[in-house]
Amino acid sequence: MDAEEDRTGRSIAHRPSSAVTAPPRAAAQPVPAPAPSRLAARLQRAHAIADLRNQAARRLPKAVFDFIDGGAEDERTLRDNVEAFDAWMLMPRVGVDVGTRDLSRSILGFRSSLPLMMAPTGLAGFFWPDGEVAGAQAAARAGIPYCLSTNSVGSIEHVADGAPEGERWFQLYFLRDREWMQALLSRAAAARYRVLCLTVDLAVQGRRERDLRNAFTMPLRPRLSTALDLARRPAWLAGVARSRLGFGNFQVAGSGFTSVAQHVASLFDPSASWDDIARIRDRWRGPMALKGLLHPADAERAVALGIEAVIVSNHGGRQLDDVPAAIEALPDVAAAVSGRAEVILDAGVRRGTDVIKALALGATACSLGRPFLWGLSAGGTEGVSRAIEIVRNELDNAMTLLGTPTLDAITRDHVRQRTGRW
Repeated sequence: MDAEEDRTGRSIAHRPSSAVTAPPRAAAQPVPAPAPSRLAARLQRAHAIADLRNQAARRLPKAVFDFIDGGAEDERTLRDNVEAFDAWMLMPRVGVDVGTRDLSRSILGFRSSLPLMMAPTGLAGFFWPDGEVAGAQAAARAGIPYCLSTNSVGSIEHVADGAPEGERWFQLYFLRDREWMQALLSRAAAARYRVLCLTVDLAVQGRRERDLRNAFTMPLRPRLSTALDLARRPAWLAGVARSRLGFGNFQVAGSGFTSVAQHVASLFDPSASWDDIARIRDRWRGPMALKGLLHPADAERAVALGIEAVIVSNHGGRQLDDVPAAIEALPDVAAAVSGRAEVILDAGVRRGTDVIKALALGATACSLGRPFLWGLSAGGTEGVSRAIEIVRNELDNAMTLLGTPTLDAITRDHVRQRTGRW
């Protein structure tokens, strides 16, 4: 709950005036401020994104936490996405007036308060009741874009109704049923999603071995081995009990337990080509981003089709393992685009200093995926707001110490590759 919701106002009855003078009273004692809620107090103890991750791990069943936290096969790319930022050092400059800082940036025509967006993440409503709405509301409150996944629990229309004032994007996969795919585009346009984000790195789902070992399904299938773990998560169970779980943008026959891999295999189209991407570009009337690019030649081809933004991404290390970390692929992609399209870095951002490194290497902005879901799982809308606040505070602090009062002041000269001499 925010401060306005926590405040308990007490009405004071007005007394009629009287000729009789009341005796003097002792000076009124200040009324103590109401204690913050337990949730708000817990979230305030999170001083880094890693703290929100720990809070999410305590609240979620292991199988559900692993679905957020895990990657493909040996998870090398998952680890590299984070650790590859360590290959870059920041080089501060002094004698710069940093008395005021401007952290805002235009992202595809929207003036965002931060160089951040909420990444499209499936099943957010499984981690917190009405999770997609919670995320969209937190993004709107912060003044940054929110991107809704095709694989959301809440539908396109439901999320739009729940966060009507926010900057909304819609993420689309290639589906076997092209009529249904076109219907999703029409629904997104009608619900005023301004930007289309087309994801192109999910021809099939990667082998996510944590999910295979946990037999993760949607909804979660109870097993003897997980019964005790579920029983120890009453808050999450209570949320699930009052939620209507499913893939809100699909009408799929049957109501049994479905693995995400089965869902992808039955509905998604592995035969999509650049010709199909071009047709989507022609049909969508607003700005469009292409997500899932690592090779600079693919970025050049996207620009040639008139796509306004490329999202450098390996799907958070959840698809093909042993591909480059997103930050490693970023400089070559940015060079290939050469200012003809915006470049958004997706995967591995955990600190405000990570954002600075990405901007210095050519990114327009960064997207938050797991940090968003960890914050959501820890505390709903307030947890997502706390995740954004943490990155905002770290970014502002680092910009001040780096000597860069604006985002445009951050250049390639502000980073150096770590040489290992220390």
